[in-house]
Amino acid sequence: MSSPTPDHFHSRAEQARARAARSRVVLRGSIVVGCLVIAAFFAESYIRRAATPPPAPVVVDKAPVISGAMSTFSGIDNHSKPFNVRAQEGIQDAASETLMHLKTVNGNFQRHEGGEVQVTGDKADYEMKTKDLNLTGNVTFEEPGHYIAYLKSAAVNLERQKIVTKEPVQVKTEGATVFADSMETSEDGGTVTLRGNVKAHFNQGPEGPSDQ
Repeated sequence: MSSPTPDHFHSRAEQARARAARSRVVLRGSIVVGCLVIAAFFAESYIRRAATPPPAPVVVDKAPVISGAMSTFSGIDNHSKPFNVRAQEGIQDAASETLMHLKTVNGNFQRHEGGEVQVTGDKADYEMKTKDLNLTGNVTFEEPGHYIAYLKSAAVNLERQKIVTKEPVQVKTEGATVFADSMETSEDGGTVTLRGNVKAHFNQGPEGPSDQ
């Protein structure tokens, strides 16, 4: 059996170096391919996030507007007297949940010292928080047996029993009819102030009717 020659050892060493070089090339190729795969994954994720539109904002619907065939509101004024407001139709304001728009209004409140005052109007805005009733169209205030007032519009605070109108008013009593450009009552209704072109037409007496 012959012994290995130096050339044989040299050939074996060259083969080993060649295999090692191929292994290094394969390893480097695997690393490069792995890096490319990872880079492609992150690039795809970024592109997908950029292309995906942001989620639409959540919109909370406003509570539905309250409306009804009949609406009634009641309370107690500053003198512990009751008041009521009734309407054939009541619609809650779209922007304020305490504001009601009323049609065919009929209400009443009790004077601190006196009788019941009845209120009517074609339309009204009623602020439930402040108890302000703003009437328009064929407005009347009547205290049966004492007077009835006819107005185009009027603002009344039901807690304070204060009535204000900046438009012409006609007030009928048992003995006279009074005309004025505006009217305002005190908070308890004890005083009625008429302003602007105030005229009174007294009912016929022994000397006939008279104007003042």
